[in-house]
Amino acid sequence: MKYVLCLSLISAICFLARNGVSAEVYISGPQSAVLEGEPVVLECLSNTESDMQNYTFQKYSTWMKSWFQLDSIRYFRCWFFNVNMSRIDGRLLLQLSEISDWQSGPYRCVRTGNETDDLEVSENFTVPIIYLQDIYFQKLQSWYSSITDVLWAEEGSTVEVKCTATSSRDPIYEWSQEASDWILPSDTLTIRNVDESSEGKYTCQARHPDMYSLVKTKSFQLRVTPRSPDISEIQAFNVDLNIGDILLYIVLPGALLTILLITFLVIILRHRKQQLKKPQISLIDGEKRTPIYKGSLQSVGSTTSDTQPLVM
Repeated sequence: MKYVLCLSLISAICFLARNGVSAEVYISGPQSAVLEGEPVVLECLSNTESDMQNYTFQKYSTWMKSWFQLDSIRYFRCWFFNVNMSRIDGRLLLQLSEISDWQSGPYRCVRTGNETDDLEVSENFTVPIIYLQDIYFQKLQSWYSSITDVLWAEEGSTVEVKCTATSSRDPIYEWSQEASDWILPSDTLTIRNVDESSEGKYTCQARHPDMYSLVKTKSFQLRVTPRSPDISEIQAFNVDLNIGDILLYIVLPGALLTILLITFLVIILRHRKQQLKKPQISLIDGEKRTPIYKGSLQSVGSTTSDTQPLVM
């Protein structure tokens, strides 16, 4: 009885394999995540064929919403300058010299000229990538959110800076201050009631949770300015402005408006001046001019009456 069951099971497996339940074409590539910028090699393999001369690699474009061949000069092939497809001794290889997030896939291997038969199209393959890109700062509770290397804040105000980094997984953030042993495990730095002791260099560190050696850091200098009456009045309306905000929202628009008014005045004055330069023709001057008649050799005096019609 056991032998009958085993034979039945083996027959069922062979029947399913013969009818194409498992794909005959597949892609061999890294199974674990690779670091962004590392070289990656993909290979198209088949369970039934050893010569992959009639197969090719394709990549799916989310923008075009279609598949395109990587060995073709069409379909924006220049976007994938670091992608090289080669055929060596019947093998079909795809080399990615410096893989990035947007080039991770998906890829597939298909038989040339036949993209409908499931047995001749591999499953989609996406390269798992670990990446952590540069950090950027964002100032919260402010009209002007950008931060340069130096951040100016008024004494007694509140400073909120958010640290953000693009990563394959949510990074682990922490803030630290130069010449201080305190560490803030958060992506947002909040300093209330700023004073001279708050000045210094603040550094945000972003660490990838899957690779602790992958770290990005960025710093800025905090400078404190004395409280002024004008700024106090602005703060009474819950508007947090620094020097950059004042330059951007007050001085710059005023300067642009002044330049615009001056430009309009110059255009109007030039137009007025050109109008004054044009000769003024009056009816009196026109009456003094002598008409010219066809066939006449001499002009008629201006006092002579015009008794003949003008011939054109």
